[in-house]
Amino acid sequence: MTRLLQTYVLFTVCSLLAACDDEPWERGMVDGYAPIYSTDASLKQVRFQPPRKTVNGGKLFTAGTNVLQEEIDSGLHVISYQDPAHPVKTGFLRVPGFQVAAIEGGYLYVNNYDDLISIPLKALSADMNVGRLVGVWKQLDYPIGPNADYFECVDPSKGIVVGWRKTKINNPQCRRPAKPDNNFPEESYRSNPGLVASKGKLYLVNKESLAVYSLSVPDRPVIVKSEMLLGTKVDSIFLLNNSELAVVYGSQLDRRDGVSLNRTTSYSNLSYCVKVRAKGDTVYTISNQKSYCGPSPYLIKYRLRKDTTAAIEIDRLRVDMANAFVIAGSYIYIATEQGMVMVNIAGAALERAGDMTDDAYSSIVTNGNLLFVRSKQQIICYSIVTSPASPSLISKLPY
Repeated sequence: MTRLLQTYVLFTVCSLLAACDDEPWERGMVDGYAPIYSTDASLKQVRFQPPRKTVNGGKLFTAGTNVLQEEIDSGLHVISYQDPAHPVKTGFLRVPGFQVAAIEGGYLYVNNYDDLISIPLKALSADMNVGRLVGVWKQLDYPIGPNADYFECVDPSKGIVVGWRKTKINNPQCRRPAKPDNNFPEESYRSNPGLVASKGKLYLVNKESLAVYSLSVPDRPVIVKSEMLLGTKVDSIFLLNNSELAVVYGSQLDRRDGVSLNRTTSYSNLSYCVKVRAKGDTVYTISNQKSYCGPSPYLIKYRLRKDTTAAIEIDRLRVDMANAFVIAGSYIYIATEQGMVMVNIAGAALERAGDMTDDAYSSIVTNGNLLFVRSKQQIICYSIVTSPASPSLISKLPY
């Protein structure tokens, strides 16, 4: 019994440290990376600043009459669409270390390095109040890049890690874990699937756990349940039926209860290789271009049943190389390298309803009857109220 326990403990430790793999550690002086620390207090200061030019634009979010656009690693641009024909940048929300965001009930939830902060979107100002949960956004601290295997272990007492520099390390004590398989991209080293907020709850995944928070007091989320995820890598999370949570791993999709977080079933044919959107127990997928799984030009419709271990394919439709998509009513709008594709999903079969040729679109969101897409140069606003199959152009906002 003692020997069995020792074996189990050794296996667990190896899994956690990713050190018991087939490749031995190099000893002596080794090429590696050292963390760059900062103790600058401004790194934990969130500010609403005057509008600025978009330099490294990312995802789009909607909140009331506003659209928020990610400025990668530094914050979000706030754009007023109170008059959709004449959008105006009203400010820039500076959030150092920003990676993920979610919006619920008039509040923006976003990470500020390892803290989770809540910001009232109706009271944006230079001296606004910001709620803060310290240290809940726990990410894996190691460098990303070719040959970035060995690194100096992070010492939190020295400050926040703001970058990495190449160096020589004598008998390194820390090494980046092996990727699950050779096809995983560099991004797969990070556990950064995002936040999900809906109906008074917020879901968060960090390097070691999946947690659900109550938003009964919006600026002070309270943890309700946390479940350890040691040894597993989450790619993304999203809601099913507004009451269940889908957790996507490298090799499967888990269906979990939205309150207890208990797993109810898993689907082995849905994984990080696809981007997923849900409507009830029906899900739609496109190829995840960043996953290196091999691109696919198909939109696929599946049925999720709790008594099966594989999603049941219903139909598929060739739609070009897709970057993102969104469900709005009886239509799916797909952002592609050629513009946008509209698909009618009202019937059992997927029906290609229209195409719009333009620049490559990389992000797409809806807000009521408005559709917003992002290209490399601008944000485009369309109306889908009159003809959902043929969106009408309202405005273009250059960066």
